[in-house]
Amino acid sequence: MDTVFNRRVRPPLVGVAIAGCVCASGAALAQQGQTVGAEQEQAIRDAEPSRSVQDIFREEHALFSDRLTIEPGITYTYSDRDSLALRGFLALDAIFLGELNLDNVETHITTIDINTRYGFTDRLEASVNVPFVYRTTTFQSIGGDTSTEQNTEDDVDESALGDISASLSYRLLPETLERPDVVVSLGVRAPTGKDPYGIGIRTDPDNSNLNLPEELPTGNGVWGVTAGVSVLKTLDPAIVFANLGYTYNIEESFDDISAGSGDQEADVDLGDSISAGFGTAFALNERLSLALSYSHEYIRKTEITPDGGGSNEVVGSDANIGVFNIGGTYAMTDSTSVVTNLGIGMTDDASDISLTFRMPFQL
Repeated sequence: MDTVFNRRVRPPLVGVAIAGCVCASGAALAQQGQTVGAEQEQAIRDAEPSRSVQDIFREEHALFSDRLTIEPGITYTYSDRDSLALRGFLALDAIFLGELNLDNVETHITTIDINTRYGFTDRLEASVNVPFVYRTTTFQSIGGDTSTEQNTEDDVDESALGDISASLSYRLLPETLERPDVVVSLGVRAPTGKDPYGIGIRTDPDNSNLNLPEELPTGNGVWGVTAGVSVLKTLDPAIVFANLGYTYNIEESFDDISAGSGDQEADVDLGDSISAGFGTAFALNERLSLALSYSHEYIRKTEITPDGGGSNEVVGSDANIGVFNIGGTYAMTDSTSVVTNLGIGMTDDASDISLTFRMPFQL
């Protein structure tokens, strides 16, 4: 009986054991797959990139380094604008009678700034930018006082602190084999620079048709909040990136926005802007990288509401700014790099040329 009982009982036990082994094996394989996937994702995050790749991440995306990065830089921009003003009428559809003014405005802006960054974790980074702006504008006028031979030139200079900005960047999704690195950011800009409102106008003593400002602005004059998202994907040997941002300018009241005598109080709603950009970068070797990108920004029209009056849009205050960028980075040491960028204006509202030199170093 014992033998028969044992024979009858053992097969079900063996079957249960086999089923248990199958279930355990399936769970083990599933867990092993998850472990492998997690290890691959962790390997991508933990892999120490070359200095050239780190420079690309820092300049085009976010590095999230736990070391303090101080990045002094200098940027020079140049723009040239011509305008033709006719005051009169055509006689016999061929002869112009009246005043003809051909004006040229050349703007030189040099910005020296210090950008400080620190990564609190591998997902959170903070940065603060403090700029100092020096700008010179040259005004030229031909045709003053109805004379086409009269050529007048005058300069206006200004140097002061610009608008200080700060931002936080958060890594929403880390890069894997299938998806890119996704970072969201939130920044604020303070109106610490000289605002462009209420600046007086003077007339050139040698040309009554040439009017120029008494001083130049170095900031926007209003608070601004910027939200953005950027993506970056490593496609060896290239790195591709793109970004999208929106800046909301907070409406501000000013005691005087008039360029003439007397104060004119008004609320200024500076036009919001939306920006987008994309590009690619190549790590040529361990220390040298090259980047090509295009950035575009659309600025809406500014609205002004005088005290006791209705709001109205400022004609010509909107802008389309497109810039093609050629940049490169070179890691001098393990903690110091040199960054250069050449921006070429592609639209009428963009600066003709922009040249930037930066030297980030980590402490």
